[in-house]
Amino acid sequence: MTLIKKSFKAFLNQKLHSINKDIFLVVALSPLMTILIFDFHSFTLGWNEGRGGFLFALFFLVMEWYDARNELELNLTKRKILGFALSISFLSIYFIAIYKFNLQTFLFNYGKNFAVEGGLPSWVWLWDYIVFAIFLIASLTSLFNIKVLKLIVTPIIYCIGSALILLLDVFFPYQSIGFLAGLVPFIMNTVILLLKVSNVKVLTNLFEAREPPWIYVKGNYLNVMSKERFVILEVNWPCAGVFSLLIYSLIISILMIKLNASIKRKIVYASLGALGTFFMNIFRIYLIVLAILYSAVDLKIFHESIGEVLFIIWIVIYLLVVIKVESHK
Repeated sequence: MTLIKKSFKAFLNQKLHSINKDIFLVVALSPLMTILIFDFHSFTLGWNEGRGGFLFALFFLVMEWYDARNELELNLTKRKILGFALSISFLSIYFIAIYKFNLQTFLFNYGKNFAVEGGLPSWVWLWDYIVFAIFLIASLTSLFNIKVLKLIVTPIIYCIGSALILLLDVFFPYQSIGFLAGLVPFIMNTVILLLKVSNVKVLTNLFEAREPPWIYVKGNYLNVMSKERFVILEVNWPCAGVFSLLIYSLIISILMIKLNASIKRKIVYASLGALGTFFMNIFRIYLIVLAILYSAVDLKIFHESIGEVLFIIWIVIYLLVVIKVESHK
């Protein structure tokens, strides 16, 4: 009987060790995938309006997972499986609390005690990123070990960074953070320059308004008039893309640190990446204005998606260029 028990245990351990690592990735993400299927609209990409940022956290997770999977050793034990199961349960319980017990309503009402006006949505959504970051750390370290965080760190940094930026918005919304709000005038002036180069009529006096399309700038407002619609764009540090600028600059810096290159070249690559991210953000606002002027595209959808899509494309292209350059060193 003891021999049979030992044989079964050895057989079970052999099977556990032979399980493809990718299965654990799929299982780990099953709670989030369930929410994506049944509450797709909560994944809006708008600023502090939903959990759309998870889609990009998943992108970074999958990218680094497949880059590191050959270096990951999956030596399963009962303790590791239990830890992995508990981490999935933690994420599942959080989502159950949201949809069955109105957790977000509780957070919203609690936030009224300290959040400034306009900051409550950020207070509610930042907890998604905090919980998901904790889940990623717990699930990865339970399956492997603490060293795995050196290989798969970008999605965690993305979530923590997103939560911190949202936390800033809870207490310091709009123009209240000087060093962040200070970027807005430069961004707006550069956007206006691009529009002028594109032969868009930029008015200095609203009484000069004639046949559209044209734009009129007043303070941090862009008054955009097309032949079909009139839209007022208020540009504050969150909607100016400073949020994405900070997050993606940080991500590029992290990816550059992991690059197999000299310290000097890493600093150069990270600096160029941050600079490119900054101007990609300016290009984003420029495209939004052009979309208003010359198309009938759904502005809400375009505004919510174009920034993240551009930044992802930029990061992928930039990484490929850097890798190509380094391959010739």
